[in-house]
Amino acid sequence: MPEPHKYLPLFLADAREQLEALDSELVLLEKEASGGAVWDSIFRRMHSIKGSAATLGLAEIVALAHGAEELIGRLKSQSGLPRRTDIDLLFETTAALRKRVERVAAEVERTAAENVASDRSIVERLEQATKALPLPVAVAPRHAQPLQLAPAPVDPAIPRLDVTIDLSKACAAPGARALILQRKLRSLGTLLEMEPSPTQLMQTKGGARIVALLASTRSLEEVRATFAGVHEVEAVEVRVAPALRVASPGPAAKGKNELKIPSSPPPPGKPAKAEAPEELRPEATVRVRAQALDQLLDQAAEVLHGIARLREAARKLPEAHAGIFETEVDRLRRTARELHGRVMDARLTPFSALTERLPRAVRDLSHRLGKEIDLEVQGADVELDRTVIEAVGDPLSHLVRNAVDHGIEPSAERLSKGKPARGKITLAARRERDKVLVDIQDDGRGLDPARLREKAVVLGVLTPDAAGALSEQAAYELAFLPGLSTLAEATDVSGRGIGLDAVKGAVEALGGKLTLHSVPGLGARFTLELPLSVSMANLLLVQVGGELYGLPLHRVVATTEYDLSARGGEGFEARSLAVMGQLVRAYSLAKLFGLPSLAPPGPRPFVVLEVDGVRFALSVDRFIGQEEAVLKPLFPPLDRVRGLAGTTVLGNGRPLLVLDPRGLSELAESSARLSVAKGVA
Repeated sequence: MPEPHKYLPLFLADAREQLEALDSELVLLEKEASGGAVWDSIFRRMHSIKGSAATLGLAEIVALAHGAEELIGRLKSQSGLPRRTDIDLLFETTAALRKRVERVAAEVERTAAENVASDRSIVERLEQATKALPLPVAVAPRHAQPLQLAPAPVDPAIPRLDVTIDLSKACAAPGARALILQRKLRSLGTLLEMEPSPTQLMQTKGGARIVALLASTRSLEEVRATFAGVHEVEAVEVRVAPALRVASPGPAAKGKNELKIPSSPPPPGKPAKAEAPEELRPEATVRVRAQALDQLLDQAAEVLHGIARLREAARKLPEAHAGIFETEVDRLRRTARELHGRVMDARLTPFSALTERLPRAVRDLSHRLGKEIDLEVQGADVELDRTVIEAVGDPLSHLVRNAVDHGIEPSAERLSKGKPARGKITLAARRERDKVLVDIQDDGRGLDPARLREKAVVLGVLTPDAAGALSEQAAYELAFLPGLSTLAEATDVSGRGIGLDAVKGAVEALGGKLTLHSVPGLGARFTLELPLSVSMANLLLVQVGGELYGLPLHRVVATTEYDLSARGGEGFEARSLAVMGQLVRAYSLAKLFGLPSLAPPGPRPFVVLEVDGVRFALSVDRFIGQEEAVLKPLFPPLDRVRGLAGTTVLGNGRPLLVLDPRGLSELAESSARLSVAKGVA
């Protein structure tokens, strides 16, 4: 294969973004008559892909994008919603383009026979669908300039209204959305001014504030209500404008309450440039490889570790020099921690990176199952560390697919229950202190606690008496048991009970938590409690056999002291302790790791941990304290030791092993079974 073009990485990144946005806009277009605004955005994205591909000589991508352009041009001129078959074909085209882009990224031969044949088939179908539609009626070209003044005089007696509209930060296409808002403003009266214009917003992403001057006889509430239900509109403010507003040439004329009247028209061929307000200009950005950020984070952590070692070494200096040295080390440490924090911030990724593909997935799956389902995403601008985003993608997708397949009923069944024919899935993210909570809620049939109890008994997990004694919430938690499902038959969409246990394990592996709430007949809600980052952790420091270890504080339920010698010594591998009114199994951490215990006879410190709803206690020699630390992965051969999660360096420069509570639980159970086997033998 020839040497890749120097602009190929930029093309791949841009094409992926354009295709993700295309899918979202096509889903939006299928559900609401958005007029030419969304069509303009879709056409522009497809044209961008075609032009970039042509520059790089990617003929197959050019052919697909060109065929889609022709169809989009015809569909744009039609009135009403497009046919589902045409939208399906455009979705098929984006899928084929995505496959082509990924093949280029993997440097696979672009002329593979099977894909060429497949692409030709899609191109032919695009041509047939285009020919089946009438040619678009020629219309006068629209000026791209922002509207500065009404083309005709407006009755001065008509009230002037200031309209301020804030678009959500999660808005994928603010330019397209601004076109919709512009059309609605014109339907309410005479639009005198609008800044920034839709054209200025076409190449931006994210939130924007749009300010308009409107001559209208409509009431303030009526104007406000017109925009209140528009998708991605976060806030609307309408107020009566001053009777006369003329901009002065000085700096004071930059307020939003001034009508800009040009002193003379621009020369022919040189359209006037509209300056966007400073706060509306898109921030300068640059693409950075994720690997480069990972390396920078590791280096920032190494700097922190080096400073910790310097601080420890400063204690050996003479007192005359130690004070100044420690002061400088403290200043350097603050700077290094700030650097580490900024790198962590740079790694933060918006929640929308997970949700962009879900509308298309829900749309395709609901059509396949013969259901009508809407997906609503809230809090798309909430940010998490890239590592968390990558790890939670599959669990989140599984929960959404599970809601589509098992949760939402078919339309006929919903109507018979007095529900709307269309089901609804809400995906909401919100930040609470150092955590992010994600809710996946549906208005479907919910879970049946009686059926869950019955299945748990059939599987032999619980006795009938134990199942009957469970509270309703505890019964819902049975859904996370491996292999448990209330469905009579498995489906190829989300399986039969296989997956919810894996979802819970994946969330807890990040230091998070998964909970379930349900009301039979009304729906279910899964809540993911996720850390902002997995690179920093609060640790409980313990000493065992002369060694220090760290235990993640989010797994620690309690700490206590207990005198095992009062019950006949420590000859058993495991005992039961009474903790918070509950008996929990207790193990010696020293014995699990084959270390000598240095604790004197008498009361022994215990730390109580919880994994998968099961509590157990570990005896240690003593508690050292708590510390926030930068976690680093294990290196061979420690990465193969069960019970270890990572390494870190304390503030005094001492290295520390961080323990994995889940691995410790498995290690303790294995040790107890081995002890029982030896006793039987």
